[in-house]
Order: sequence, then C-alpha cells, then structure tokens
Amino acid sequence: MTKMKFIKGGITAPQGFTANGLKAGIKQSGKKDLSLIYSDTLCTAAGVFTTNKVQASCVVVNTKRLKAGKAQAVIVNSGNANCLTGKKGFEDSLTMAGKTADILGLSESHVCVASTGVIGKLLPIKKIVSALPKLAAGLSKAGGKAAAEGIMTTDHVAKEAAVEVVIGNPPSRKASARQGKIRIGAMTKGGGMIHPQMALPGASAKGYGGPKHATMLCFASTDAAIALPALRAALDQAVQKTFNMITVDGDMSTNDMVLILANGQAKNKLIVKGTKDFRAFESALESLFLSLAKMMIKDAEGATKFVEINVAGAASERDARMVAKSVAGSTLVKTALFGGDPNWGRIAAAAGYSGARVDMWKMKIRLGNLLVLQGGGGAQKDEKAAARILAKSQVPITVDLGVGKHGATAYTCDLSTDYVIFNSAYRT
Repeated sequence: MTKMKFIKGGITAPQGFTANGLKAGIKQSGKKDLSLIYSDTLCTAAGVFTTNKVQASCVVVNTKRLKAGKAQAVIVNSGNANCLTGKKGFEDSLTMAGKTADILGLSESHVCVASTGVIGKLLPIKKIVSALPKLAAGLSKAGGKAAAEGIMTTDHVAKEAAVEVVIGNPPSRKASARQGKIRIGAMTKGGGMIHPQMALPGASAKGYGGPKHATMLCFASTDAAIALPALRAALDQAVQKTFNMITVDGDMSTNDMVLILANGQAKNKLIVKGTKDFRAFESALESLFLSLAKMMIKDAEGATKFVEINVAGAASERDARMVAKSVAGSTLVKTALFGGDPNWGRIAAAAGYSGARVDMWKMKIRLGNLLVLQGGGGAQKDEKAAARILAKSQVPITVDLGVGKHGATAYTCDLSTDYVIFNSAYRT
C-alpha cells in the first residue's frame, strides 16, 4: 500500500525549489501580480494546455519549449491575459521569459511563461521588466505563499498544497529520514471562466467531458527523479481526473495550463512508466490536484454551494465523464441549485443530451441519499425533503445510468446572482 500524506507548504515544499511574488503594478488594485518559481537545477518538465483554438501567446510559447522536456523557472503575471494582443503580445511573452533568464543566468529556452487576467489588453511589459530583479532577489523557500498570491485574479484565497509519498523499498534504520520519500508541491488559481479541457501538446481532450470549451493555472514541482514519458503520462492522467472534471461556468479559457517541473533532488531510482513507483507517483499527483481542484470550486465566483456529481453504471468511462460534466455544466441545474429548487428533471435532461448512452427507464437519480428518479418517473413526492438537501452548502448528486459498470465524478458550484452581476462588468 502506497504511503502518502499531505504536508505543509506548496510549490517550494520539494527540495531545491524557491519562489516569490510581488506587486509590479499590473493590477489597479495594487495587489501582488507577478510570481516566479525557480529550481536550483535543471528539471525534466511537462505541461498540458487549453484545447481552445484561440490561445494566448504564453500557451504557444510553452508548447514549443516543452517539446524538449526541460525547464528551470516559470515567470507568471496576473491581471492581464496577454491574449489576442497581436504580434506584440508574443514579443512581450518572450521578453518576460528572456529577461527572467538573463537575471537567473539560465538559457531562455528553460524559462516558461504564463499570464492570466483580462483578454485583449497589451501587457505593461516595462513594469514587469522593472520588477524582475527584485522578484528574483527575493526567491526563497518561504516565498511559495507570496507566489501563490501573485497569480490570483478573482480568487479570494491563495491555493497551495503539497504531498509526500514513499516510493521504492522502505528506508533502512541506518538510512536518512528523506530516503525513499519524494515530495510534490503545487499552487493554482481560478474562480471564473472555469471549464478546463486540457491536453498534452498534439493530443486531444476528447472524451473527458462535454464539447464546451477557465482561466485556471496550476504549477507543480517535485524533487522526484522521473523519466519524461512517465512525467507526461502521470500529468495527463491526473489532470483528466481532476481539473478536467470541474466547471464553474462552462467557459473554457484561452490560457489554461498545468506545468510540472521535476528536479530529481530526492535522488530516488528513476521512475519509469509501468512500475510500482510510477503508480505511486501518479496516485499522489492525482490526490494533490484533486485537493486543489476542489479548492477552486469552493472559491468560485459567486458560489454558495459545492456540488459533487457522481455518475455510476455507465457503459464506458468516457460516457461516465460526459454525463458528469454535462450535469455539472448545466446552467439550469446550477441555477436550480442556487435557488434550492429540487428540479431533478433538469439533471435527467443534462444526462440525456450529454452524448453518452442513456436509457431513461434504467436511470436513477439521487439528491444526497434521496431517490428522486426511478423507472422513468418520479420516485419521491416529498419535495421538502429534497429541498432541505439542496439548502446545504455541500450537495452530492448521483446519476446511476444502469447500463454498465463505469463511473466518474465531476465538481461544480451553483450559479448565483452575484456571479452574473460580477461578470456583467468584469472589464470595467
């Protein structure tokens, strides 16, 4: 049995990583808006990116750079997405990365870049370049929290987490306390424009949700020694089961990405695909990402409820994911949740149009433990009991399709009037 535990910290929890975040003057609010992550040695690196056909320059730059699977630093700004900003936007992304590389003494190709915020406005690149020396000088193990704050946009709280997992043979009594253990740390952001469908470059996210197109950003670090194919595979699978199974508003961002850097400083035996150690690493990464994904939903714009959609009895895993994401993304389901209206017909309808195999005569729906649909019709006449379940801050919904043995879980929130009011004037 794999031994894994959550530990204090975030992006700097693994050995060899430092970070920092500060105010560069990008945001009118005066809050932190520029972050830097750094490993003191070159890392094996991988990333998954938005499958939106409209992509920010940072997504395009990173996709090209990570073909070689190497990186040592990530520079991130918030308050400006630097998307749909023409050739100047691409030049600014390259400038951000290039100036960061110069200050840290790295190859420019080993610096990744990310942006998040309003689309269509040029970056205040001079402010960013002016802030880089101070940002780099302040890199520290304690700087992980500041870095997590620096990538926030509409988030209310910084989101970070870390895990420690035992791999390989158990350490001997004479061995050091760190032998046989690796750490993974991460930070993320995103409260609106959240409906990620990310994939490895050149791959497709088809089958991991509905056809709809966050900005969500996640940066992860690990001191594990892991082969590039294994790192890419673990990242892809962990993301498909976590971040790609959340939705706030059904809108996919142009900037979504998850990057992971592995510097090997734990000095473990190299992790490769198909081994026990690989499965332990993949499981730990999935647990870490799931905790962060749930944080995002609980902190979503205007959210008053955290909702878990559990699908069972599907004909395939793909079908299960499609139904879960379809129900989670339904505007009518989400508004009913906000109003506390036990309108389970909307849930059934969302399952029916998901594209999965659905038989309404076999499908069952539960709100909490309360059965509301069975045999093609209503199974519960006590609407007050159902309403009491929907009045809670955490609402579990189960859809049993009754046509197979596969399942999946999606996570969402209600759609409130606060969300509508906020996003009606987000830019202004």
